[in-house]
Amino acid sequence: MTRHDPGLTKKILYGAIGLLIFSPIIAMAKPTPMTINQKIHNFETILAQAKKGKIDETELARILKQVEDAETTLKAGDLTTAEKLYSEAWEAYQAAVKTAQTQDHKANDERRLAARISSIKTLLKQIEEIDKGNEGKKTEQIENVKSLLAQAEAAKDTVKALTLASQAYYSTKILLKDARNGKTLTFDHTFATPALKYADELGYNDAHFGLLDTALEQLHAQADAEYNNYISNAKKLREQADEESEQNNYESGIRDLVLSTIEIKKALKHIGLPVPGL
Repeated sequence: MTRHDPGLTKKILYGAIGLLIFSPIIAMAKPTPMTINQKIHNFETILAQAKKGKIDETELARILKQVEDAETTLKAGDLTTAEKLYSEAWEAYQAAVKTAQTQDHKANDERRLAARISSIKTLLKQIEEIDKGNEGKKTEQIENVKSLLAQAEAAKDTVKALTLASQAYYSTKILLKDARNGKTLTFDHTFATPALKYADELGYNDAHFGLLDTALEQLHAQADAEYNNYISNAKKLREQADEESEQNNYESGIRDLVLSTIEIKKALKHIGLPVPGL
């Protein structure tokens, strides 16, 4: 009678169990029509949302055509070509998103630059108004600011322009503070006309709006619902102030600008930027 080798039996048993365990994984690793079909379906959902975004419409249409071709090829049973077309479409989409983000950042920088330049010009007018009768006292410093401002406006690189404008802006703030004998930008300063008083508060409001993007970036903060609510309130108050100033109702306009700036300060404090007086 032949005796069975217990060790050999165990090896055969373990081998059979291992085959049962790992065979499904090996089978699942191969691309199947369902796997590729799901990828395409998910991608089509993403592209449907992308239509509401800022991706170039021509490029988006081209990507959609690639996805449609991938789906047609899949239905014909050519899995390899379908996978290839899907991959190409996905890579094109990622590149389009990156391009759109770059353009969006550039547009934001351009808006910040325009606001900063507007603020500088407003502050320079205030300095000239305050210094009437003392012509020549700050001429060289003012000319330096105007030179920086001209370079910023002429610069083709938005980042360089923002740097120059920021230098001009902070130099102007120092000059204005000195012109007021150390007084900061405040609501109760006496101006020659209500329009100039409004322009002062407008520059202060612009300066705070200009801080928002930088604060979010530097603090690595997120614009959550509470932050957005503060900014929405600030923008509405600013719009009201603009409308009131157009009707020469500067008193109401100044009041709304002050309230708008307070809302911005609340938003800045909410994301972690220390704000005096709040």
